[in-house]
Amino acid sequence: MKKLSLFALCFALFGTQAFASQSAYTMEEAVNKALTDNRSIISAQKSSEASKSALYSARGAFGPSVNASYSINHDPLSDFQKRLLNGAESDETTYSFGLEVRQPLFQGFQLLNSAQKAKLQSEYDELQLVKTNISIANQVQTAFLQYLMAEESVQSAKKAVERAKEQLETATNGYEIGTRPKIDVLQAQYELSSSEATLIENENNLNSVRANLNALLNLPVQEETDYVGKLDSVPFKMEFEQAVKKAFAQLPDVKMAEKSMNMAEKDMGIALGTFLPKIDAVIQYTSTGANWDTSETLETYKRNSSLYAEQPLENTTYGIQATMNVFNSGQDFFKVRQAKHTVDALKAQVELAYNTAALNIKVCLLSLQDAARTVDVSARALDSARQSYYDAKTRYEYQLGTNLEMLTAQSDLADAELAFISAKANYLIALSNTYAALGEINPGLNTK
Repeated sequence: MKKLSLFALCFALFGTQAFASQSAYTMEEAVNKALTDNRSIISAQKSSEASKSALYSARGAFGPSVNASYSINHDPLSDFQKRLLNGAESDETTYSFGLEVRQPLFQGFQLLNSAQKAKLQSEYDELQLVKTNISIANQVQTAFLQYLMAEESVQSAKKAVERAKEQLETATNGYEIGTRPKIDVLQAQYELSSSEATLIENENNLNSVRANLNALLNLPVQEETDYVGKLDSVPFKMEFEQAVKKAFAQLPDVKMAEKSMNMAEKDMGIALGTFLPKIDAVIQYTSTGANWDTSETLETYKRNSSLYAEQPLENTTYGIQATMNVFNSGQDFFKVRQAKHTVDALKAQVELAYNTAALNIKVCLLSLQDAARTVDVSARALDSARQSYYDAKTRYEYQLGTNLEMLTAQSDLADAELAFISAKANYLIALSNTYAALGEINPGLNTK
């Protein structure tokens, strides 16, 4: 019994930890977890694998195909059977086996274009997977930074509540000894209630952001996962020209637009191939008999072989078959025109993709610069608000200032703290958006 209890204790101490999921994540760990377990990424991976299978299927069309057939025919009054039995009525069943081997020799370049299109589609889906990875990494980083911002906002709101409680205590003490009017107490109570409401709102926002982040990492949304990090600014020193060049070289959107245009060109080649003949090499084998295995010979039935001159029991033919569509009321012609217009439209989309990539880089760099300046301005504003609060507090305690001045300074300090936290988070979010616009994944937003 003691051994069993000891085992249970060890399992409780170590076993539950072994099966428990990770409870805390840094930004880099969160991004890597999402890149492995996020359902959108897994879906994109499966689509990419499906495209590879389609490519192998298209390549298989170049090889030979083998078709087998087996039939059973029941004809009680066959003229052929009457001739065999000197006019007597018969009720027989004929079994037939056929085998055809067909090797495409020329298909109007349709097989070639189809295989090349399948290869382009496979590459397109691989780029779609890369794009999904970049998008999910950007979403995780944004949600992670929003979590850190919400967490710091909760701490700031708690400080505001403590300041409001301290001010209420000071106003109450002054009122009790007759140095402060009743209105100071009432205003302090209102400020405390307002601060507590802000704290509740920030705590609810923190829980909502955590649930969203858990969902991105494929974790239970109700799990109390902890995400650790700091809203420290990270420098970014890439110039616009260098950033645009990098985006053009590696951004999936640009390459995907080019792949779409190339696939449309292959579709036009497939449509043009309908005007060319299709040539196949064909080998056909047939065997017919009165038994299921169709292996009986003429000697078995003791029949005159001359009767089978027109319908032999076993036969093999070799040949080359050419087919060509001569007229189909303009269907193929308009398919070619449709494909050509599609190619022209996608060429414009390629140019648009390049312009959009350059525009996104410019917007992201400007947002990053503005966010960096906002961080500096918010830091100075926070220092001023903090100094103003301490001055107003001192003046109020020495009865040199009014309660309104004190409450105003207190509210300004709370607003300045939240503005500084928001500015730091917005800068890092802008940095994450910039890497996404470059087509890169920087899990920890580290300096490169």
